[in-house]
Amino acid sequence: MELDIHPLTPALLNDYLHFFDHVAFTDHPRWAQCYCIHFHWQPKWDDEPPKDNRDRIIEHINAGAVQGYLAYSGGNVVGWCNANDKQNYVALKYNVMPELWEENEGEKIKSVVCFLVAPDMRGQGIATRLLERVCADAQSDGYQFVEGYPASGSFEQYAAHHGTVALFEKCGFIRHKEFKRDAVMRKAVGGQP
Repeated sequence: MELDIHPLTPALLNDYLHFFDHVAFTDHPRWAQCYCIHFHWQPKWDDEPPKDNRDRIIEHINAGAVQGYLAYSGGNVVGWCNANDKQNYVALKYNVMPELWEENEGEKIKSVVCFLVAPDMRGQGIATRLLERVCADAQSDGYQFVEGYPASGSFEQYAAHHGTVALFEKCGFIRHKEFKRDAVMRKAVGGQP
């Protein structure tokens, strides 16, 4: 399959929105409102006037705060990977794994927090290609490590949106830490502290 992978920019906002509005959750509409904003969630938002996730993601993409990659096949978005500097994912610090935050001080880490592939395109290696691109660009950008946070143990298929342990292992990652329900997968890609 021919696949084009492009870093997310404000110029691709409409493609991103179309994927989330009409493609990504056609088989799981309960999550359709996510827009992949969760890991950017900030405690201060609780004090702001309510906004929906779609409005928040538009602001974040236009400000360059959300980074990642869109995978295209035949001119249509068929996949998304949310990958950014670990320091930009405040939810990791406050909600998800605060115990891992301090030990990473001084390390330059690219974090991969989410994969979404169009339901009719799953099982064709799109997530693998997205992860390979993240690692190649992280190395070029001087990152020391790439990390992912997949669920470990048994889980329903929709919990695989963080990737799977097998996906990360296939791309050369090792288990760096193990928590109750999640693994921290890590790959050294070079770079200098």
